[in-house]
Amino acid sequence: MKILVTGANGFIGSALCALLLSNGHEIHYVTTSIKKIKNTPNFKGFLWKPHNNEIDLHCLNGVEAIINLAGHTINCPWTERNKALILESRLNTSQLLFNTLQNNQNTVKYIISASAIGIYKSSVTEMYFEESTNLGDDFLATVCKQWEKENLRFNDLGIKTAIVRFGLILSKEHGVLYELAKVVSKGFGACLGNGKQWMSWIHFEDVIQIILHLLVSNRVGVFNLVGPSVVTQKQFLTLLAHQLDKPLWLPNIPSFAIKMALGERSALVLSSQKVSSLKIEKTGYAFKFQALDIALKDLYNT
Repeated sequence: MKILVTGANGFIGSALCALLLSNGHEIHYVTTSIKKIKNTPNFKGFLWKPHNNEIDLHCLNGVEAIINLAGHTINCPWTERNKALILESRLNTSQLLFNTLQNNQNTVKYIISASAIGIYKSSVTEMYFEESTNLGDDFLATVCKQWEKENLRFNDLGIKTAIVRFGLILSKEHGVLYELAKVVSKGFGACLGNGKQWMSWIHFEDVIQIILHLLVSNRVGVFNLVGPSVVTQKQFLTLLAHQLDKPLWLPNIPSFAIKMALGERSALVLSSQKVSSLKIEKTGYAFKFQALDIALKDLYNT
C-alpha cells in the first residue's frame, strides 16, 4: 500500500515510517524543509507549506491512505505565540489536506488522524471511554476538540476516518518519561502535586503497532491509544525510581508552586485522565507492554 505520512520526521512519525517500510508499504511524506526531502524507491518526500496553503500535489500520486501526525510540539513555553502555533499548525494541516482531497482527483480511501487524551476533563474518579462526553475546557482540550472536528470532515468526502487519541507515550529519548527520568536519575524525584493524578501511558512500540493494526484493518472511529494498566503519578515515579535505582525521598511539590512556575502549562503534569484501552483491545490488538514495570525495563535495559 502507498501511504502519505505527515509529521514523518517527528519521533512517532519516523518510527512509524520504519515499521511501515519493513512491512512492505511505500511511503510518501510531506515536509516544510527542502533539506529533508529524500527520493528513494519506497520513501519519497514532497514539499508543503500548510500556513500558506501550499502542497506538492504529486505527493498524492497512487496514495490509498493518509496518516496525519503533523503539529507543533506542546513541549514548549505556552506563550501566546506558541499557543497559536500549537493550534494553527494542527488545523492548517488538516484543512489543507481536506481542501486538496476535495478539489483534486485522488485514490485516498482511508485516513488516520492524531489527537490526544487531553481532550478529556481532568478527573481522579472518572474512567474515560471513547464515547465519554465529559470533555475538558482548558487549552489542550480546546485544541483537541477543534482538531478532531476538522479531521472528522474527511467522512464528508467518503473517506474512512479514524482518530487516535494519544496517551503519555513512553520513550527513553522523548516526551514525559525523558523529562521525568532526567530529574529522577539525579536523585531529585518528587511527586508533582498530590501524586494521585492518573497517568494513562503507552509504550511507543505499541503506538506504532496499533496504527499499523488500524491501517491494515481499515478501522473507523475514535480510539484511545493508552496501555491497559493505568497508574497514578506516584506509582509511575516509584516504578521509574526503582528502575533507575534511585531513591524517591523528596516531599511532594505543591500544585500552587508548579502553577506559579509553569502557568497554564502546569496542566501537562497536574491533569488526571484515567483512560480505557478496551475498545482497541476488542479490535483484536494484543498489547506488547501491558504493565508499566515491563515497559520501563524494556526501555532502560535495551
